[in-house]
Amino acid sequence: MRVKIIVALAIVLASSAARADDAAPAAPAPASDGQAGAPAAKSEGEAATKEEVKALAEELRRLKLEMGLKDVEYASYGGMGPAASKVYFAPKGLSIGGYGEIFYRNRLSDGPSDSDLYRVVLYTGYRFTPKILFNAEIEYEHQHELSVEFAYLDFLLSDALGIRVGNVLVPMGFVNELHEPPFFNGVFRPSVERNLIPSTWNENGLGVHGAVGPVRYKAYALVGLNGQSGDLSSGSWLRGARTGGGEAPAESFAGVASLGYERGPLSVAGSVYRGRAGQGAKDAEGTLHADVTLAEAHAQLAWRGLQLRGLYAMGWLGDAGRLSALQGGGLVLGSRTRGGYVEVAYDVLGVALPDAGQSLSPFVRLEALDLHDQVPAGLARDPALDQTLFTAGLTYKPIPNVVVKADYQRTSTDADTTAEQIDLGVGYVF
Repeated sequence: MRVKIIVALAIVLASSAARADDAAPAAPAPASDGQAGAPAAKSEGEAATKEEVKALAEELRRLKLEMGLKDVEYASYGGMGPAASKVYFAPKGLSIGGYGEIFYRNRLSDGPSDSDLYRVVLYTGYRFTPKILFNAEIEYEHQHELSVEFAYLDFLLSDALGIRVGNVLVPMGFVNELHEPPFFNGVFRPSVERNLIPSTWNENGLGVHGAVGPVRYKAYALVGLNGQSGDLSSGSWLRGARTGGGEAPAESFAGVASLGYERGPLSVAGSVYRGRAGQGAKDAEGTLHADVTLAEAHAQLAWRGLQLRGLYAMGWLGDAGRLSALQGGGLVLGSRTRGGYVEVAYDVLGVALPDAGQSLSPFVRLEALDLHDQVPAGLARDPALDQTLFTAGLTYKPIPNVVVKADYQRTSTDADTTAEQIDLGVGYVF
């Protein structure tokens, strides 16, 4: 885009110069007193220069609007990440953003240590008119997995009502919509928001969203989860049932509604997902409905460097026994799951050196997760799926959109097993 602007400016400069040369009058004959002609020539030269500058400024302004160029504005729209929201603050045209993260994990217990270029993500958006826009997230994971995490059209009828259609993020929890690395603590997202709420979770659908004063809402009709995908696991519940919207079966459907309130440093929200995951699957008893209900509530307080977060979620799965048998291999899916966490962080640099533009936040997070809170009759509960996770670490931002992270995590279970690891990571957003 910069190349195009430079070329355009060069053309404008050349044409302006040509016009000035063509329009320039012949030099006046010297006056008898040596003074009469000089002031007029200088005045005309100054007027021409001002006109050229004005024309260039106007042309540059027009080109910026046509190409969608705009100074970066990091603000969240409707609960999404700031980079994912850029198109909502662009006057017109193309918006580009993105984020990425890489980590090193040292497993202190069993298992090998590893490192991964975890994610490289590109946001692309286009504002057709003030009321109609397109927004998308395209993601590479592990250097070989390509996926689309959302891609939708938004019709912004008013602040209170928008209509969204396409592939959308399911509005549940903190990180499913706001998952850019500088905006959550820890190298990895909380386990509750990966294995109970299966972030990142996107499905094809349509719905409405908007804000009325401090209240924000979303309500979508979605294609349902795919319970017969073959990727289900007792250790991640229905995470493997996400369709992602690509060649997804559409025999079963679902709905989700979320409601949030934000006032000053406090924000609270909750959501409920309800639908079926059978997608036409059958066994000896007939068609599986596999009713799924997932509900959560979360809150955050951010005040003078202090950040407090809390989340609690529960999930229910109908036909859990039949769906487990359909997967084979002795899999047992929980018929009821539950989990939650609390987290506290404090930005010591932001308070001690408020003008430095940097932050250093020690944090502690405590999670409890039980994916076998209840199991189908006749099947055995696995105590290793009743987990307590303790994470403590540091989040350092030399600038607001670059982050360096380090943490220690300890996982203990009701089966009297313990796992420990040290994680290092860096991330960025633009």
